[in-house]
Amino acid sequence: MKMADALQLIFRPLKMSVLGLFLVLTVMPVQAVDMSNWSDKTICRLVATQVNNAAFLEEASSRGLNCQSGQSNSPNQHASQTVKILPKPQGITIYAVQFSKADRHRLTSEPINKTAFDFNLAQLAKLSQPITCRFRLRRVIYEHKVEGVIEHWNMANGQFLANQEGIQLIGNWRMKGLSGDPSYLRDEVNLRLDDQGHLIGKMAYFPLMVDNGEAARQPIYITVKPHKRSKPLDMAKPVRAEYWIDVEDWAGGVLNLTRCHIQEETQ
Repeated sequence: MKMADALQLIFRPLKMSVLGLFLVLTVMPVQAVDMSNWSDKTICRLVATQVNNAAFLEEASSRGLNCQSGQSNSPNQHASQTVKILPKPQGITIYAVQFSKADRHRLTSEPINKTAFDFNLAQLAKLSQPITCRFRLRRVIYEHKVEGVIEHWNMANGQFLANQEGIQLIGNWRMKGLSGDPSYLRDEVNLRLDDQGHLIGKMAYFPLMVDNGEAARQPIYITVKPHKRSKPLDMAKPVRAEYWIDVEDWAGGVLNLTRCHIQEETQ
């Protein structure tokens, strides 16, 4: 007998024993192991990696797991989860805030609506039909003459429209910088005519020209009231008017209305 044949006869039973032991270790423990303490996630992972293992499939089925969608339908899983509810604040919490004296004065002295004006103290004109005019606003300088000197250029110009709701100025400021935004005339003018034809109210006002390269200047907000030098509008037969406006000690303004007429209602 050859040596190779002799060795084969010796090791063949040994190979069969090792194979049998491997099958016992890989198959039997799975069937006998207690999986009750394993998590649902572990069971699903084993089902996914060993798709033909009947023991894992049976355990997943008994727990009601849907391992293919990655979700569990197990009622035990939901029962074991603890939901933390954040406490709801009761009432309103107030915190003390410290402001400097200057900040308190600024916050309490400046109105939220900078053109707010109380018209209840005045006798307002009753306009049954709108009045339309052309307007021009010029600057008056008081540095050299007490009565002032009117400068012959327009700070603003456009169309003046007065009706029962108030006054609209449709046009443009010509002081450059922020004044080029038409919303200052459109949205920040709160003027009306009183029963004597005078202008009253508040409006945004640009007293200074902004040259190229200079920082933009915010408007100031002035109160317009009857002036002794004004020539109010005759609302019954409107033609022209002249309104003097006090702004600062060194300068003010003159608002002229021309080509005024009653606007007929369109049928």
